[in-house]
Amino acid sequence: MYCMSVSHKKAPVNIREKFAFSTKEKAELIDRLLNKDSITGVVVLCTCNRSEIYVSGSKYAIGELQREAAGLKGVRLGELMKYLNVYNEESAIRHLFKVACGFDSMVLGEDEILGQVREAYQYSKENGAADYELNVLFQKAMAAAKRIKTDTRLSRTPLSIATLVANEVFHLNREGEYKDVMVIGMTGKMGSTITKNLLCKPGIRVTGTVRTHSSDLLLKVDSDRIREVDYKERYKHMDDMDVVISATLGPHYTVTREELDKWIKPGKDRLFIDVAVPVDMDPEIRDIPGLTLYDIDYFETLSKNNTEIKLKELDCAREIMEEELDGALKEVLFHPYISQMEELKEALSGKRLDTLLYRIRDHVTSEELKVVLRTLDGLKDWLREE
Repeated sequence: MYCMSVSHKKAPVNIREKFAFSTKEKAELIDRLLNKDSITGVVVLCTCNRSEIYVSGSKYAIGELQREAAGLKGVRLGELMKYLNVYNEESAIRHLFKVACGFDSMVLGEDEILGQVREAYQYSKENGAADYELNVLFQKAMAAAKRIKTDTRLSRTPLSIATLVANEVFHLNREGEYKDVMVIGMTGKMGSTITKNLLCKPGIRVTGTVRTHSSDLLLKVDSDRIREVDYKERYKHMDDMDVVISATLGPHYTVTREELDKWIKPGKDRLFIDVAVPVDMDPEIRDIPGLTLYDIDYFETLSKNNTEIKLKELDCAREIMEEELDGALKEVLFHPYISQMEELKEALSGKRLDTLLYRIRDHVTSEELKVVLRTLDGLKDWLREE
C-alpha cells in the first residue's frame, strides 16, 4: 500500500482546500486510478485538515497516483510535491493506523477521524475500489481505533476550552427538558466555537448576543434551539438563564454586579462562565447567593490536568495500536502464500529437515535466525501437546 497525504503537517490552508475532493472528483479520481495497470485498489480520505489517497498495487502505483491527482486538480506535479508527504509499504500501513487512531490529528486522540476513515473506506468498498489488501488494512485500523476508544480515556479527555465549557454545561444538574444558556459574544471566534459545541449536546438551548442581527451562525445550526438577542438587551434575558457564558474581546465588563442585581431574582442556582482575557465579568457577582462563577483559570487547570491524563493513556493506546498493526501486517504478508501451499508442499517433499535448517541459517541475519529458532521451539512444544 502507498499513501499520498496533503495535511496540516506540511500544507497551508489554501493548498489543503485546493485538494479537498468533492464526491464527483473523488469518483473521477478513483475511476482514473483503477484504469491503471499498476493500481488495484483506492481509498480517498478527506477531512478539514487533510486529503489522503491510499492505493495498493505495484511499485509504480505511487507515481501514477501523484500524476493523476495533480492532473485532476490542474496543479503542476512539481508544485504539488512541495506539499506532499508520501508513505510507502509498511510506513503507509503504519500511517493509516496512526490516522484512524487519532495519533496524527491536530488534537491528539480525537475520535471524529474514525467516522471519516470509515466513510472513505465504505465508499470505496461500495464502488468496488477496495481490494483484499485495503479491505484488511482499513478494517484492522478501524478495529484498533475502536479498541482504543473503548479501553482508554484518550478520546474521552477533552483539552480545548470550548469543549470543556460545553461539557461543564452539559453535566450541570437541572430539572426540566432544557438548560437555557446565554452566550455573550456568540459571533466571535471563541463564542461561536462554544455555541457549536453546546448545540452538539442534547437538552441545551442557546440565546446568543449580537451587536447586529447579521449573524451567519443561525444559518448553519439547528434554529429550534438557538436565538439571537441584541447585546444591549442582554440583562433582560438573564433571569431566564441557567448558565451565562461571556467570551468577548471588549475592554469593559459585559456583566456587572450592579446591573445584574437589578435584573435577576434571588433563589435560583446559576452558573456564570467567563472565558475572556481580560475578564468580562465583574468578580463581585460571585457574592450573589446561588451564583457560581468560573473564570478562564478554572478551565485552563482542567485542560492541564486532562493533558496529563491523556499522556498517561497514550502509552496504553500505542500498545493497542502496535498489537493490531502487527496482526494486520502478518495477515497481509501471509495471504499470498495461502494459494501457494500445494506448490510449497511439492517443492519441500523429500527434503531433509536438517538440510533446510542449514540453508535457512546461511541465508538470514542472526536476528532473523533467532525468530526461526524460537518458532521451531514453539512448534516442538505444540507437537508434544498434540
